[in-house]
Amino acid sequence: MSPWVYDPHSGGNKIPTQQQEELCQQAEAFARLRPWYPNIQLKLRFKNQFCYIETIEAGDDRIFPLCRLRNLHHKWSLALFTYSNERYEPCFFPDGKSEGSLEAALSVCEHFII
Repeated sequence: MSPWVYDPHSGGNKIPTQQQEELCQQAEAFARLRPWYPNIQLKLRFKNQFCYIETIEAGDDRIFPLCRLRNLHHKWSLALFTYSNERYEPCFFPDGKSEGSLEAALSVCEHFII
């Protein structure tokens, strides 16, 4: 029998509707303080344990995937969207941890917005 290993990039908990609304407000507050806002805006969508974050540029109807967050009991694991293979690739936060806050995830992703 193999030992149990914690994997922050599997499983997770469904994101309740109230939490979805709070996340949208937090993302909007984060974006409003950035130099790329309002020309580029963040769009969040939810499916089960995932929060998908995408960008929309002013004057352009196209939506560009940015990252996917996985809900892990009040923390998030992060996977960045890679255009080279068109899928989400797990990554770590700058502090070396595999879990972090929404704001920490958005800070990582911000480097790909500009």
